[in-house]
Amino acid sequence: VILLMLYFIAIWMRLWLAYPVKCGFMELNGSEWLYRLLVMRPVSGLLSGKVTLPCYFSINPTVGPRNRNASGTDYLRIKWTKIEEGVESTVLVTQNGIIKIGLGYRSRVSVQSHPEDIGDASLTMVKLRASDAGTYRCEVMFGIEDTQDTVSLNVEGVVFHYRSKVSRYIMNYAKAVQTCSNVGATIATAEQLRAAYEDGLDQCDAGWIADQTVRYPITRPRPGCFGNLSGKPGIRSYGKRRPTETFDVYCYVDKLEGNVFFAPTMRKMNFNEAKTECESMNAELASPGQLHAAWRQGLDRCDYGWLSDGSARHPVSIPRSQCGGGLLGVRTMYRYRNQTGFPDPNMRLGAYCFKGKDFTLNS
Repeated sequence: VILLMLYFIAIWMRLWLAYPVKCGFMELNGSEWLYRLLVMRPVSGLLSGKVTLPCYFSINPTVGPRNRNASGTDYLRIKWTKIEEGVESTVLVTQNGIIKIGLGYRSRVSVQSHPEDIGDASLTMVKLRASDAGTYRCEVMFGIEDTQDTVSLNVEGVVFHYRSKVSRYIMNYAKAVQTCSNVGATIATAEQLRAAYEDGLDQCDAGWIADQTVRYPITRPRPGCFGNLSGKPGIRSYGKRRPTETFDVYCYVDKLEGNVFFAPTMRKMNFNEAKTECESMNAELASPGQLHAAWRQGLDRCDYGWLSDGSARHPVSIPRSQCGGGLLGVRTMYRYRNQTGFPDPNMRLGAYCFKGKDFTLNS
């Protein structure tokens, strides 16, 4: 009997993990029944991608609604807001065909054209940005009653600039694609670079993009970084280039399938010692892509550490002047003053290790 019970519990847990958890209930308010679905798990999306934040309802007519025009017709009102530190900002409000969209969401959010017919007030969001992550509230008002619920959105993915360890602008297109793969990432798309720019990415270095164009994002226009947009913020573009031309590259990484951590040792290590240290913990040196993904998840450490490509970097998620000059991002240690070259492999530093969910080191 006990084994049978355990068997059914295991099946139930597997189904629970495989499908979003939803539960519904009926709420009686005067002469109106409201039915709503609670989505207990957060919704996840990828940078520059598309997600739908669910909000479902079912409403029966009531007597004496407050959202009624002169002819006595009930109008459904849907309001989506984002909650940040206790303050709500408008994302979208719609009623009777009139839609108002908050600044920063224009041309990026929408709801069904006739939600009252299908009981669906879900919000569709496109061109996702990292700053879109957070908690959203859906409020449905009809007549004298309203119901509301919240759903969390997690946005994964980060774009980062990558330069060869040898020098600046020495990668042709094929080499750029391969380099991103070597560091645990893929070459970024134009849409991903745009989303990163909208979140504040500022990099005065021309780099290959997946469509074989060369671009770079500038939020703070300055001499030497004007490109084809003199004095204006935006993404500078050199247009489509011959694949034999050489530049840097913009890479993209999304989900981190494991854990990045700073090696828990007091001693400083050269590159080979750092590699051995990670292996002793059944891990491996983290790649630049994995470190950037971990940074997006909140990893913060003010210590340079070796990575698998021979570079030394550290992630800053909490701005402070004594660590990265108060700037957020992954800081890179360069060998030369012109910001080229990786450190001497004999330099003694820390190490960032990566341990996958199912990682086992081959002996």
